[in-house]
Amino acid sequence: MDMETNRELLMMLEEGRATDALSKLPRRVLTGPILFLMIALRLYIFLAVPVVAYAFVHAMNVK
Repeated sequence: MDMETNRELLMMLEEGRATDALSKLPRRVLTGPILFLMIALRLYIFLAVPVVAYAFVHAMNVK
């Protein structure tokens, strides 16, 4: 491939990106049960990550 072909391919890739269009969408307001589920998921992750890290470290030290 020559340099001109590479430049054309790069321009096609740049034109195909949808990030500009997607960034203008409004954020959805979460209410009720969905908001509760999102908070519960966040709490679960905050509790699960240290437990998994402890189990991993403990398994590495077992002889």
